[in-house]
Amino acid sequence: MFKQQLTAWLRLACVLFGIASVMGLAGCGGGNGAPNNPYLPPPPVIPDPNLVPGSATIYPGTPFVLTIYGGVPPYRLFSTNPVALPVPAIVNGDTVAVVANQVEAQTTVLVGLQDSRGVFEPSDTVFTINPAPLLPSGITIQGNSTPGCSATNNTVCSGGTGTATVKVLGNGGVPIAGRPLRFDVVQGTFQIVSNNPAQPLVTTLTTTTDVNGNAAVILSVPPDTPTQTGVLRVTDITSGQQITGVFDILQVTIDGAVLSVLPLGTTTITGPDNAHCSSGVSVNYYIFGGTPPYKVQTNFPQSIVLTGVPVAKNGGTFVATTNGQCFTNLTFVITDANGVTIPQGQYPFITNQLGTGAPTPPPPTALIVTPGAIAKNNCVPANTFQFIATGGTTPYSAVITSSTSSTSGTVAPQTNIAQAQAVTVSGLTSPSTTVITLFDNSNPRQSSTVTIDCSGSPTPPPPSALVVAPANYNYTSNTCVGKSSTFTITGGTPGYSVFATSGQTGATITMTGSSFTVTGLADTAATTNFAVIDSGTPQLQQVVSITCPTTGAMVVNPLTGYTYSAAGTPSCSSANSTFTIVGGTPPYNVSFSIAGTTGTITPTTVSTSGGGFSVTGLSNNPQVNNLTIRDSSPSVQTLVRTITCNP
Repeated sequence: MFKQQLTAWLRLACVLFGIASVMGLAGCGGGNGAPNNPYLPPPPVIPDPNLVPGSATIYPGTPFVLTIYGGVPPYRLFSTNPVALPVPAIVNGDTVAVVANQVEAQTTVLVGLQDSRGVFEPSDTVFTINPAPLLPSGITIQGNSTPGCSATNNTVCSGGTGTATVKVLGNGGVPIAGRPLRFDVVQGTFQIVSNNPAQPLVTTLTTTTDVNGNAAVILSVPPDTPTQTGVLRVTDITSGQQITGVFDILQVTIDGAVLSVLPLGTTTITGPDNAHCSSGVSVNYYIFGGTPPYKVQTNFPQSIVLTGVPVAKNGGTFVATTNGQCFTNLTFVITDANGVTIPQGQYPFITNQLGTGAPTPPPPTALIVTPGAIAKNNCVPANTFQFIATGGTTPYSAVITSSTSSTSGTVAPQTNIAQAQAVTVSGLTSPSTTVITLFDNSNPRQSSTVTIDCSGSPTPPPPSALVVAPANYNYTSNTCVGKSSTFTITGGTPGYSVFATSGQTGATITMTGSSFTVTGLADTAATTNFAVIDSGTPQLQQVVSITCPTTGAMVVNPLTGYTYSAAGTPSCSSANSTFTIVGGTPPYNVSFSIAGTTGTITPTTVSTSGGGFSVTGLSNNPQVNNLTIRDSSPSVQTLVRTITCNP
């Protein structure tokens, strides 16, 4: 529309300019059509001025930057509604920021651009101004009543909590639901309560409005915080609009009368699959009020690991970490130095439950065929060649995929091949090259090849017999745990390979020259066999083994523990309570289930099955003293025994 206003005088200027040009050519002798200087380059082309972007949706009070391309500065800007969207009249640079004023309903404003030559941009920039969703006075902060603190209006007391609420409105004052807002701590000693058990207190939190357009967060002020001013900022993520709220933080001394723990509610932890509960997942808890230090106990001591207890200071933290045991509604008993306990119903809960999906099977190991190449001179069909496969997923299958032999080769067996089972190839004639491909049963399938070259070097003399010593290690009277078993290889053709063919998985095989060492076995399988193969042609094999005991269930006697009374003989403090451990995998570790329990365990490590330990020096206070006994098997067996001290 701005271009239409200048159309008339631009046409007149063009006519006058054309007449002047003709007269100038005649006066300079150029009227005969001869160019003055044909070698000068043409003047550069200056593009029309343009504002970028060509359209945008903006909100009152939020700056928006426009970029100018083309044209010749300085520029002039025009607004069809300068009340809603004022713009600067003159712009010397290539960027300009505009800020819309508040509007009551969605408003469309056009902005035009003209450069110093009088050239307008081809089309105007279209702005859609939406009403500001957040009102400048829209933050309401209300403190929660706490002992010794009656002020709640725009005030949060030290050691207490409060609620900050804002309302988001759209066109016509209609509430907007589901609008994302970010709350940020700008100034003051306070934090925002989150729903994340691993980080219950944060300085920034994003939430969304409800059906009434309201969004609220909980503010938490640490105990003993000095009186000060708190500043909270709220940002509408959609529009970028920001408002701030100022409130008072009032210091209140409660003389240790209030004892609390955060966060509250139930934290539900889900295991990785439907066969396991989580292990190693930690939840942080914070204790406030009362008189430190604080003692922390739980109703499922064998199912959780507590660290950071006792808690030494007000506002201090302790950590509850899962150990793979499943449980529902585990909770705590927290007592301060004066014996004050948090009332029932004001504790958090943890549930460690099974997952929903099936366990993920481990990925198959790489499929390896040994040897990968065989060479023989003057092959005849009666000659046989053997190879084995390891890794991948059994059963395997084998097939000849290419051959230049004049006779047809055969492979036996071709299907249902077990790991380390010999596969025999025969029927080949020199000169030829034959490739056999072996496939496993994993998804996707793996494959590996063996190449038999019947045009190679002459057959070398047969190697000496392959010998591996000793043939067996027998640990049935002891344990395989922690044992290192070394075998020595002689004969055959050096370049030996060793792998487990049956029994346990997880063994570690370490080659050192012409010997190898096996470690990492557990007492879970009677015999584990190891195949030793040389690098000769044909290959020689020997099998050796390691025999382990099978682990039985751990038993700690007496099963019922001990019970004493403070007035009896002996009492808890004078009694010597002895226990015996059998089964499981030694050595065994013995400890008090609750850290800090008064008493002495001798020894804390029991080295052999049938050994025992004693507990002395317990407190005569009425309580149940729990002892945790763990063995050394890979899947640790854990038992709890009790010594009860009655009044």
